[in-house]
Amino acid sequence: MTRRLDHANMAVAGFIEPWSTASGTTTEAFLSAATPDARLRVVALDRDAPEDQPWPIRRLGEGLRHRDYSLGAWLELPAAEADGWGLTLEILLTRNTGTRTLVALPEGGGVTVTDDAQLTLVGADAVEIAPVARERWYSLTLEATPGEICATLSQRGAEVGRARAARPPRAAGALSDRPTLRIGRGTTATEPTVNARVGRITRHMAQAGQATGETWHFPTRGPVPQIAEAGGGPALTVHGLPTFTCASARFDGTIHDPRLEPAHFDAIHLHDDDFAGFDWEADVAIDIPAAARPGIYGLEVTTGAGTETLPFFVRRGATAAAAPRLAFLVPTNTYLAYADERLPPDRYPWTGSDRGHRFAGDNGLLSLYDVHSDDSGVSLTSSRRPMATLRADYHYPLSGGPHLLPVDLQLLRHYARHGIEIDILTDRDLHDEGAAALAPYSGLLTGSHPEYWSGAMMTALDAFLDRGGNLGYLGGNGFYWVVEHQGHVMELRRGVNDIWTGRPGELHLSMTGLPGGAWEHRGNRNPQSFLGVTYAIMSFGPSRPYTRLPDSFEGPHAWIFEGVSGTVFGEGGTVGGAAAGYELDCVLPSAETPGNLVRLAVAEGFDDSFQLRPDLWLAEGEADRQAHRRADMTAYRHAGGGTVFCASSVAFLGALPGPGGDNAVGRILRNLARGFAG
Repeated sequence: MTRRLDHANMAVAGFIEPWSTASGTTTEAFLSAATPDARLRVVALDRDAPEDQPWPIRRLGEGLRHRDYSLGAWLELPAAEADGWGLTLEILLTRNTGTRTLVALPEGGGVTVTDDAQLTLVGADAVEIAPVARERWYSLTLEATPGEICATLSQRGAEVGRARAARPPRAAGALSDRPTLRIGRGTTATEPTVNARVGRITRHMAQAGQATGETWHFPTRGPVPQIAEAGGGPALTVHGLPTFTCASARFDGTIHDPRLEPAHFDAIHLHDDDFAGFDWEADVAIDIPAAARPGIYGLEVTTGAGTETLPFFVRRGATAAAAPRLAFLVPTNTYLAYADERLPPDRYPWTGSDRGHRFAGDNGLLSLYDVHSDDSGVSLTSSRRPMATLRADYHYPLSGGPHLLPVDLQLLRHYARHGIEIDILTDRDLHDEGAAALAPYSGLLTGSHPEYWSGAMMTALDAFLDRGGNLGYLGGNGFYWVVEHQGHVMELRRGVNDIWTGRPGELHLSMTGLPGGAWEHRGNRNPQSFLGVTYAIMSFGPSRPYTRLPDSFEGPHAWIFEGVSGTVFGEGGTVGGAAAGYELDCVLPSAETPGNLVRLAVAEGFDDSFQLRPDLWLAEGEADRQAHRRADMTAYRHAGGGTVFCASSVAFLGALPGPGGDNAVGRILRNLARGFAG
């Protein structure tokens, strides 16, 4: 479905690609605006005032455009080169509203489905085939002769419906230069696509006395843009980024790994709100000078209707001066997972408002925290999206405070005030380059919410720690979800969860075939084993301060608290009003916990809205659960010789002081920077 971007809540929207780049390179901006005239400048977001950067900005067109974009996934086949043909497809319908086109014939007509799941054959006349049950697999066969179309619906080999209709006359404008048969969408781009699963597709034709057959099976690795025909015939084109590696008509619940039995998972799921990213041409090129310092920058776009700033990340280029020993890992996976979160107010009570969420709702955009219109979870997202909620001035409506980027900027601004040099890396840099990305550094600091990690990132972190690297985990609910990247697309499979629950058998990532879900359930990288803490409690209620424990005053890690006076610290902050809040980690009883780990401080006394994760099992029952309603600040020296420090709170960086001020959280973070940099 093609739509015009709605700018009622944001005057400008777009994306930067690549959004993680380096000094001495060029990046591009892809923009949409309600008005064509715009003033452009690059600003530094990681300084207290947005510093203007005199970088070359080249306009690639005469003005900004009000752009169109596409929602919905569908399939396309070249039309049969014969008047007589047959097509069979496996189909499972989910929830649809109104009447949708399930199969569109090149000459017009086809098969439609209504919101009550009634299938109708549309030829010269409309003839009902049969009603279907949602969430059940069927086989739909269309047989065409020069004058007639016949539709047969079967389930488990038994016919459940049949209809015949005269073939429609060729509709004016219905055929393109290359006629195609479409599955999941009609012949016009403005109608919504179908919510359905599609399995195996076969087609046979008879011409000049010769019978030919074609077969398309969906692979268990994806997403892919085309499906090859088994015999070398025409490819099936896939539009709109549907979900691959879905349980098919052959799935019987006995095998849940697509690598063991691919035939059980050779289906895809089409959604009417699938989003493959904007396919726009670039409007602006930004030439980043070789001498540009690493940091977080933004392209500020001002029109007569308003101003928006699109963030991007600049790391040290190949010809830049020697790197400092410290790097900040920007949690771009988490930024992308949350980007354009719908948060419908009727389901989630808002304590504030934010234009980014209103923009996402206006335009039908979804995040990895949302569900599709048929209530199946969103498992794919693209960096070629507006990311309307990724802004320096963003406020999370559920908490009424900053979240993600604006909190992480507090750390970089604090270090800048104190002359502490730190390089920038993003999650995607670490995923693509592995251990080489961390080679220049002795210290790695995370952002406030480093929740989403790929296998390649975990492997790189292992190598970094093995060679003696120091890790500062400055957030909470980190190292939790397994994700994978393919080009501009990121994939997540949640399994059973209170955000959304995946379907039985569909925990494995289509991009790799490996299990998705949570890292702690994968068996080889439980955060408790290398961090010493595990995500335990969350709430949007009031945050709490930390209280120091004996090991913060003396012992091998007392240097972290050098210059910190008193016992209680972190009494204020931008996230919930103190240093420990939102999502929190603690030390769980586990044989995997590093034996030399010490608790430096603890935050307790949270109100009753903070409860342990329901899936977290503790041997001692309710008393044990109550005892772990806390955040533990910890440290230990790992086998490679470096230190792992854990703040264990999403709110921790929000407790840093503002310009001209200082506090215990600031001193702790300065001590970490200097200690980790050697």
